[in-house]
Amino acid sequence: MIRYCFSCWAENRYAAVVCEACGASLDETGKTFADRLIDAIGHPEPTRAVMAAELLGRLRAAHAVEPLLVRLARKPDSMDVTAAVAAALGRIGAARAALGLAAVLLDGERPLPARLATAEALAAIGDPAACAALADALALPRLPRLLRRVIEAVLAPAGAT
Repeated sequence: MIRYCFSCWAENRYAAVVCEACGASLDETGKTFADRLIDAIGHPEPTRAVMAAELLGRLRAAHAVEPLLVRLARKPDSMDVTAAVAAALGRIGAARAALGLAAVLLDGERPLPARLATAEALAAIGDPAACAALADALALPRLPRLLRRVIEAVLAPAGAT
């Protein structure tokens, strides 16, 4: 088995106590499962970061919001990681994530699937700041048609009540 250092992500023997590359402690005593997943959000291998984000969202780990927002702001980043982090933030439902999600939604350089995931996450959060971010996106002149349709669809129930 391999153990990864959460400081430099170097591979280490499972029995190692300190990282053979950077000397950081590999002791995880007292870390919860969610804390280990938070560490894994920063993993350079996208599939590991995606899995960590998805699990944190399913756990609705509120203390993971800030680390998830840090990963969400990373640019460039894997489209899959950005989408998974956005979905996790939507599942957690923390209103404080709205600004970070809005930044991705409004960023025309981000891949469309990542922007779609952020729109859905903002809709799931549903607080006034999240709804305002969705409305701001609709005002963009070059908003992709599919993204416009998704945003209009998620805003429609809010406007219908």
